[in-house]
Amino acid sequence: MTAALITAAAIILVAAALFLLYLFLINGRRSHPSLPDFFGRYYAHRGLFSNETPDAPENSLAAFRLAVGHGFGIELDVHISADGELFVMHDDSMKRMCGVDGKITECTSDEIEAARLLSGEQRIPHFSEVLALVSGKVPLIIELKCEPRCDPEPLCRAVSSMLASYRGAYCIESFNPYIVGWFKKNEPRVFRGQLAEAFFSKKTSKGPAAARFALENLWLNVVGRPDFVAYNCKHIGGLAPRLWRRLLRLPVACWTVRDEKTLLSLMEHGDCDCAIFEGFVPKTTSFVRK
Repeated sequence: MTAALITAAAIILVAAALFLLYLFLINGRRSHPSLPDFFGRYYAHRGLFSNETPDAPENSLAAFRLAVGHGFGIELDVHISADGELFVMHDDSMKRMCGVDGKITECTSDEIEAARLLSGEQRIPHFSEVLALVSGKVPLIIELKCEPRCDPEPLCRAVSSMLASYRGAYCIESFNPYIVGWFKKNEPRVFRGQLAEAFFSKKTSKGPAAARFALENLWLNVVGRPDFVAYNCKHIGGLAPRLWRRLLRLPVACWTVRDEKTLLSLMEHGDCDCAIFEGFVPKTTSFVRK
């Protein structure tokens, strides 16, 4: 065997080993019993909301009530307050939705309860209120929000404790792989997902470049071994989500679809197993997965 052939063989072996290592890192858990409850459905992003009026703003009880009435699943966001209460809101700060300076994690429950969404009658709801309203009528995708520098354990424990008595279908997801990993270790029965997107295509992306690269390519799945990946629908054609779904044959949730045309395209090409939508009302609440 010539030196050139030996070199080529070595390169091929190294490439194969690296590819197998990559598949090991991104692989997830398989065949969770809750999977049929979640996929083949459409989920209203932060409820069936409109921020153009204060009647049913995002992540409000009114928006969740509308989503339940239409039969859509619901995606929502959970933070923990300074005094350990769970609240449903997307942003870390109350500034955009309530005009109030202050982060949820740094405010007491009394301060949060006093704020009003878009200066209307709706307020930031307690997570317990949302669970009571939904009461198992539709499945929930629950995103846990925790800044990188924060300890995720208090949030995870509080959410886990509250969900222990909830009888409806739910899953948890997070951009923070250590939150997903906490549920892997402490509550393995819970259906869990890793949020990701092509971070380097967004100028607003924050955090260390290495961490963003690892998340984008799903390397940090090794921490939480998720049951599914929730990937930005604009980036669903990337290598990582395609390998996850096509080669590993694991489910993908797409977020956030903002028009019917994009939704139908995703379904037609079989790019995802469920879709989180916003800004329009799909004609049906479910679809046949490909």
